[in-house]
Amino acid sequence: MALNYLAEILAFEQWLETHYLPILPQLLWYKMLYLCNRSGWSEWVTVDNLRLMAATQMSREATLIKARDELIKAGLIEYQKGKKGSPNRYRMISIAGKNTFKSVVQNEVESEVKGAVKPEVKRAAESADIYKQKQNKKERSPAAPIRLFEKFCEAYPKKAFGRPGAEYAYCRVLREDSHITEEDLVAAAANYAEEARILGRTEQYIRTPESFLSDSFFAGYLPGQYVRPKADAKKGKKKNSFNQFEQNSYDFAALEDELVSN
Repeated sequence: MALNYLAEILAFEQWLETHYLPILPQLLWYKMLYLCNRSGWSEWVTVDNLRLMAATQMSREATLIKARDELIKAGLIEYQKGKKGSPNRYRMISIAGKNTFKSVVQNEVESEVKGAVKPEVKRAAESADIYKQKQNKKERSPAAPIRLFEKFCEAYPKKAFGRPGAEYAYCRVLREDSHITEEDLVAAAANYAEEARILGRTEQYIRTPESFLSDSFFAGYLPGQYVRPKADAKKGKKKNSFNQFEQNSYDFAALEDELVSN
């Protein structure tokens, strides 16, 4: 079962527009999709509860089980209980595969005439569908698999962060702006890391990837926009014991000879 990473995320977000799902099951779904991707899109992914609890930052196993049951009830995953001493198994159910979005015109024509449509009407319906597809393509090219998210994480200066939220923000940027590539985001992360290193910024003052990718903050670090900062020349210069009191230079040997002669 080979899923299209970005297509599944887009389909999931569209699905949420018409279906209610609490935030914790949503977070679990993103983590399950990530694990499925890491496994090479294996049909079934084996993972224990403790690992899922750590990944989703859930402190109680009962909370994880409730979130899992919500996903099963919604038809988003399948679950097999592991044998004694073995982890449970999960299978992602493709949303993009079962949600084919046709145009309103084509749906109405096909439902009413079911194959008995006159050639003129059928051509009109197909033309309307093609026009809508072209309009959608202008907004964003067809979804492509995520290739460089791991490189983005490696380049990013802050290492402790929630991956599901970062991954969602990463995909959202690619979805909403067709001019930005994954290579651009990796370069922006590297530039942000360089700036933090030059300015001596500690990790607590570095944004999380999710915040970095929000509100176009990252735009200032894209190739062609980023300006490398200059290191502070005063930084690292030690103060003397007199709080930078200006000292005069004297020839102490000459002063000593003058005192002896007097």
